[in-house]
Amino acid sequence: MNDILLTLKPWYPSISAFLFFTVVRYIYKNFFIRLLRRLNNKVSFGYGEDFLNAFETPINIALFIIAFYAAINLSPLASVHDFSFTDRILRTIIVTNFFWGLYNLIDTTHGVFFDLLERFGIQTDEAIANILATVFRMIIIMLGFVTVAREWNYDISAFIASLSIGSLAVAFAAKDALANVFGSMIILLDKPFKIGDWIKANGIEGIVESVSFRSTCIRTFPQELVYIPNSLLSNTPITNYTLRERRRIDFTLGLTYGTTAAQIEEFIFKLKNYLEDLTLIDENDVRVHFLTYNSSSLD
Repeated sequence: MNDILLTLKPWYPSISAFLFFTVVRYIYKNFFIRLLRRLNNKVSFGYGEDFLNAFETPINIALFIIAFYAAINLSPLASVHDFSFTDRILRTIIVTNFFWGLYNLIDTTHGVFFDLLERFGIQTDEAIANILATVFRMIIIMLGFVTVAREWNYDISAFIASLSIGSLAVAFAAKDALANVFGSMIILLDKPFKIGDWIKANGIEGIVESVSFRSTCIRTFPQELVYIPNSLLSNTPITNYTLRERRRIDFTLGLTYGTTAAQIEEFIFKLKNYLEDLTLIDENDVRVHFLTYNSSSLD
C-alpha cells in the first residue's frame, strides 16, 4: 500500500487539481446556476434567463476541459513534454465556447437586440428580427472562425484570397439562394407586411407566420403552411388586407317584378338611411341603387 502511495505521490497535485475543478463544476451545475435563476426572478432582470440559458452549457464544458488541462500541466509529464499544443487547444475551446454562448443568445431570443435597436431609435418587428438574428449569427460564426484561425497562426489573408478565386463559381452555383437573400433585404427595407398580417402574394393567401433569409411562411385559411421564396415575393404584387382602412362589402337584393318604380325608390331611400345609421359602416361611402333587370327579379 505504501509503495502505491509513493508511486502516486508525484501525481497528487494533478489529481487534486482535477478533483478541485470537478467540484467547482458540480457546484456550478447544481447550486450556482440555481442561485442565479432565483436572484434573476427576484430582481426581474429582463434578459437574465436568456443569458443563463445561452452560456450554461458552454461554461459547463469549459470547466470540464480546464479540469483536464490543470491535471496535465501539474502532472509529472509537464516536466518532460512541451504542452504548448495543449495550451492552444485550451484557448481554442474557451474561445469557441464564448462564441457558442453568443450564438445561443441570439438563437433563443431577439429581446436583447430589440432593446438595443430601440435605444438607437430603430423600430423593428418580428420579421425584421428574424433576418437580423440570422445576420448576427453569421457574423458570430465568422468572428469565431477568424479568432480560432489566428490562434493557430493560420494566414487569414491567404484564406480570403482563396475564397475570392472561387467566389464567381460559388455565386453562379448559389444564385437562387443569393436572390432570396436580396429579396429578404427588399422586404426588410420596404416592409410590405409584418408577422401576423393577412396578405395575398403569388396566388397564396393567408397569415404571415415567419420571415427568414430564404422564404416567407404563410399559413393559409385551410391551415396549410406555404413557404414562398423571397425572390418571388420581391418581384410579385403583394396585397396586404390587414393595412386597409375600410372593407367593401357588396350585397345584391332581388325585388319582384311586381314592384313599382315608386316602391323601388322608397326602398332604396330607407335602406340607405338604415345603413348610414349603423356604427360599423362608413356613412360617407354607402351606395344603394338599381343595378339590373335579372331573369326573375329586379336587382
